[in-house]
Amino acid sequence: MPSYRVVLTVGRVHPGGNAQAVLPAAASAVGELTAVEAKSVGVRQGKAEATVRFEAPDDEIAKQIAPAAAQGAGTHAEILGIALRRQSGTRWPLV
Repeated sequence: MPSYRVVLTVGRVHPGGNAQAVLPAAASAVGELTAVEAKSVGVRQGKAEATVRFEAPDDEIAKQIAPAAAQGAGTHAEILGIALRRQSGTRWPLV
């Protein structure tokens, strides 16, 4: 089964939100729909990113799963962008 990554660009934490809970909330939301393979946080071009790697049978299903990550993370912080990538060998091109 193909591997996908949803990469969320994270903005400000909501009042009363928890920055530490952004990634677990995104992974939990994805985990309700499919198997989560990995999760990580990072900084790219000065912006925080939360990444959840998951399994999906095809691009169409992955496109339905990716917004769940944003919805879960969005309970704690502003989500500025969503990028969906599919593993192709050692590369991760956009879907």
